[in-house]
Amino acid sequence: MKITGGVLLALLLGFGAAQTLVSGQEKGSERAIRSLEGVWRTTVTQRNCQTGDIIRVFRGLSVYHEGGTMSETSTALPPAARSAGYGVWDKDGHSTYSGSFVFLRFNPDGTFAGTQKTTSSIVVGPSGDTYDTTTSIQVYDANDNLLGTGCATATATRFEQ
Repeated sequence: MKITGGVLLALLLGFGAAQTLVSGQEKGSERAIRSLEGVWRTTVTQRNCQTGDIIRVFRGLSVYHEGGTMSETSTALPPAARSAGYGVWDKDGHSTYSGSFVFLRFNPDGTFAGTQKTTSSIVVGPSGDTYDTTTSIQVYDANDNLLGTGCATATATRFEQ
């Protein structure tokens, strides 16, 4: 009876350890093809839409939340000149996503100047820890009249502890 109990206990412990290892592997495998969800450090390159020439480069942070919403901020404008950005994202394919966000723009005197909408095609790299984007930008005045458009590309690295 003691031997049977000992063998049963050993088998249960072995199955428990195996389940933990399998779960870890599944998570690791999932990570290689993982979702866009998480916090990302971005480097955005604003470009001339016709020539592709670089206009300027700036840094940002993007957060893709579970359920398809996102938030972002960047150093493109001083904090007093813009709000944080809020938007949505969706999975288009195996490692491709689309996303769009909007932020409020403010005049130097603090009055509302309008909004800016940014729409991106996102491709997550094979490791799941980087992505590249192609982006279009629309700038609107306070009455939602289109003032201008722009283009950008970005690279991002997943932020982790």
